Amino acid sequence: MKFSVAVVLRLAGLSLALTALEGRADDPPVFTGIVEPIFARSCVSCHGEKKQKKKLRLDSLPAILKGGKDGAVVVPGNADKSDLVDRIELDLNDDDHMPPKGKPQLSDREILIIEWWINSGAPGDVPFSSLPAPTEVKTAVHGH
Repeated sequence: MKFSVAVVLRLAGLSLALTALEGRADDPPVFTGIVEPIFARSCVSCHGEKKQKKKLRLDSLPAILKGGKDGAVVVPGNADKSDLVDRIELDLNDDDHMPPKGKPQLSDREILIIEWWINSGAPGDVPFSSLPAPTEVKTAVHGH
C-alpha cells in the first residue's frame, strides 16, 4: 500500500496530537486543568461573568489576580496573606466564610490545591510537572 507524503504527514500529526492529549491527563495545565474547575464548581455562581459580588470575579486568571472591591484576594507566593484562603478556611458559621452556607463547599483536597497553587506563585497554564509539589498535592491532583 502506497501513502502520499500528505497522508503520512497527516497521520504523524494526528499521532502527535493524540499523544499531547494523553499527556494532558497525567500532566494537566495548572490553572485550566486543576484550579479553574474548583472555582467553577464552588465560586463562579457568585463571582463570575454574570454576577460579581464585591466586584470580584473568579472565572479567569487575570480576574482573580485583579481582585475585587476590597483589593487583591490572592497574593502570589503567599497563601497565608491571601484573603481568598482566609475566607475558605473560616468556620462555616462565620458570615465571611466562602462559599456561603448552602453553596457547594470546597473539600480539604481542593483547599490544599488552592493553597499550593497560590504558594507556587499562582501560575497559569504551565504543566503540573513543571512545579514542585509535595506528595499530598500530587495525590490530590491525580487522585491516587
